[in-house]
Amino acid sequence: MKKMHCFVAFIVVLILLASCAQPTAAPAPAEPTKASEPATEPAAPVANTPEPVLTEQEEWLKAAGLGDYTPDAQDWASIEAAAKLEGSVIVYSNSSRVASAAEAFAALYPEIAIEALDMGGADVITKVREEQNAGAFTGDVWLSAGGPDIEGDFMPAKFLWKFIPDDLADVIPSESQEPIVTTSTEIFGWVYNTELNDTCPIDNWWALTDPVWSGKIYIKDPMNSAEDLGMLISATTHADELAAAYKDYFGTDLALEEDTPDAGWLWLKKFAQNSPVGTPGGDETVEAVASLGMTDSYIGWLPLSKYRAVLKGEAVFAPCETLNPVVGVQKRNYVAVINQAPHPNAAKLFIKFILSAEGFAPWNQVGQYSSIPTIEPIADALPFKDLKVWNFENLYVYQNITAFRDFYALNLLSK
Repeated sequence: MKKMHCFVAFIVVLILLASCAQPTAAPAPAEPTKASEPATEPAAPVANTPEPVLTEQEEWLKAAGLGDYTPDAQDWASIEAAAKLEGSVIVYSNSSRVASAAEAFAALYPEIAIEALDMGGADVITKVREEQNAGAFTGDVWLSAGGPDIEGDFMPAKFLWKFIPDDLADVIPSESQEPIVTTSTEIFGWVYNTELNDTCPIDNWWALTDPVWSGKIYIKDPMNSAEDLGMLISATTHADELAAAYKDYFGTDLALEEDTPDAGWLWLKKFAQNSPVGTPGGDETVEAVASLGMTDSYIGWLPLSKYRAVLKGEAVFAPCETLNPVVGVQKRNYVAVINQAPHPNAAKLFIKFILSAEGFAPWNQVGQYSSIPTIEPIADALPFKDLKVWNFENLYVYQNITAFRDFYALNLLSK
């Protein structure tokens, strides 16, 4: 009996333990999936990226369609309409002939008032630099020389912007598209008085160092004309040719001096010591060398565009065409839109015009030649078109002009 009680008690305890245990929850049934609805991933959050803030210059470039914002194709109907709304254009030039070009442009576009300023090359450089540095954006078009400053300063500083009309992109030679568009090339060379000489009385650049020509060589003063000094500096870069010409002239090998590392420096030194006469400008050089009725013979350094005075019967000179190693130096004239020009569309329209045959007409003359191969030189210009010349070395001149000016001045004083 006692055993039976113990067994019943044991069963009761088991029942009580089972009733106190926590039941295990059954897993929730999975929701049925439809074969036609693939599982989707959570959407990525949308980034709130602000638009880049443009500088004042970038805003202008974007509106003007220049620099990085240049369109693939130019809509000339829209450009012309916008130019007429702008209503004016201001051109900075180094040439008096810009007045004739401005007159022709005004006839084509009477809705656009044009102010074409003949300022001289040095003044164009100074005005653009001062306006850009001051943030006083006034001018629209650069139409001038100034290659050393363009390559060495203005393009790196983004003072000028290249613009090429799309119909000329494949017409203008590649070398005339950098760093901005070349409008024309212009030849400077040594000339002589044709009334006193049947042919040039010198045949070699080293003759210009000969004492027989001391005080009888006229050149726009290189101490005051960066362009003319740049011509002489460009010549010095052709040291090998000058060394060969030295041997032809003197019959001996070149003998360098302590301060002359090559034939170019030596030629410039001896030239400066031979008392060249500096003039205020090309017209004064013409007068000194090539006036009618002179009795003494002189040599002059001139832009051959001055030959128009000969064609008019007002002067008597010709280039020394057989001079060893070359007649002279060829420089370039350029056109571009000035940075943050107030009238960029009118500037584009003027550039397109100035690169046309009609726009270039005032400069189509002897000694000056368009960069557009399809624009033929006038008949009077043809004889001088293929003269042997050196190129103006823009960047070299920019980087070295101070050293050469000091060297030239020192040797002028030591003559």
